[in-house]
Amino acid sequence: MLLACFIAIGMIVLNAVYVAAEFATVSARHAQIRKMALAGNPLASLLLPILEEPRKLDEYIATCQIGITVSSLVLGAYSEISFGPSCAAVLIDHFSLTPILAESVAAIAILLLFTLLQILFGELLPKSVSLQYSDRVAIFMYWPLHLSSIVFRPFIWLLNGSGNFFMSMLGIPVSSHKHVHSLEEIELLLAESKDGGLLEPLEHERLQQALDLGERTARQLMVPRSNVLAVSNKNSLEHCYRIALDSPYTRLLVYGDSIDDVLGFVSVRHVIEARFSENDLTGIDSLIKSVPMIPENLRLGRLIALLKSQHSHVAVVMDEHGATLGIVTAGDILAEFIENVDSDEFKETVVIEALEDGRIRLPGFYKLHRAAKFLGIMPETEAETINGLIMEMIERVPVVGDLIELPSVVIEVETVEHHAAILVIVSRKEEAKQDV
Repeated sequence: MLLACFIAIGMIVLNAVYVAAEFATVSARHAQIRKMALAGNPLASLLLPILEEPRKLDEYIATCQIGITVSSLVLGAYSEISFGPSCAAVLIDHFSLTPILAESVAAIAILLLFTLLQILFGELLPKSVSLQYSDRVAIFMYWPLHLSSIVFRPFIWLLNGSGNFFMSMLGIPVSSHKHVHSLEEIELLLAESKDGGLLEPLEHERLQQALDLGERTARQLMVPRSNVLAVSNKNSLEHCYRIALDSPYTRLLVYGDSIDDVLGFVSVRHVIEARFSENDLTGIDSLIKSVPMIPENLRLGRLIALLKSQHSHVAVVMDEHGATLGIVTAGDILAEFIENVDSDEFKETVVIEALEDGRIRLPGFYKLHRAAKFLGIMPETEAETINGLIMEMIERVPVVGDLIELPSVVIEVETVEHHAAILVIVSRKEEAKQDV
């Protein structure tokens, strides 16, 4: 009887090993395992190729599943054979049950007891431990799983092949175990890491900004055409030279019949050099460099790939009707990653001015997602700039002196040009009340 108890406990422990190995393997962090492998951990070096290759990972998980199934079946059959007769004899002696009824009751009692023990110690406990210490458990379980995979290899080949065959018969695509997370899942992981103390608030904010940036479109990143200095290719070199001297930019956009007919851009340096060269140029056509045209809904990832493939650092953003909406440059993309970094190639640098009384002066075209730290809580809006938010809230063109009240600040329109708020003053509500 004592030997039978040890064997039954051994089956539960074996089941726990395979359960822990399965949960630990699928939840192990690749980056952490890779870091341990580079630090010289031999088990991490052996485990890493399995985690990174879907076919090997599929076989690894199949080994765990076969081990769990086999240990469960052996435990059930062995416990009933080993403990059933003794338990039935006790029931007959003490409760005067018939042999058939005693055997049935004994079988049910043994099944319930060992099922409970297996669920508690063979499933729930190892699962909780492996999820909490997934990296260490996955590494620790490498050799037991590796040896088991050698023993179970014929069964793995047969069962995996049969499973794939039936999946193909049902029209279900065959896929392998792979660590793939959606953007929503990554955001949740970042939030959990922050709550758990693994990420500092600033680190979490930067990573969240990087995720949000991947969803941004060219329209959200662009400089609107009203803020872009452009010249016509019909202008003389002398005229363009004088514009270049007065321009704070290093490049000028060039158009043909209208601003919607963009031809490319010219470098201010090249215009000045041509003006004093001996080539007798009268126009700027030979100085124009081509520029890619992109749709307004093009996402950042494809935008970067396009600029790289065409060896360009600027693109013209077009709407669905072919009209020019603005331009987006490599500097604009960089500015989304690093605050206060702006390209001066086609636009003025954004200037944020802190006034002596604690108020802040902001440009009206400042992006809302970057102005959030100054404006605090904002209503749901489709606007992309402070000026857009103002126009959406007052439902008209802004004028100097307009006051827009947000939950924590008051925005005052200070300067208006071309029917748009160019400069605004942001005051906290306490400061605004004191001024009144």
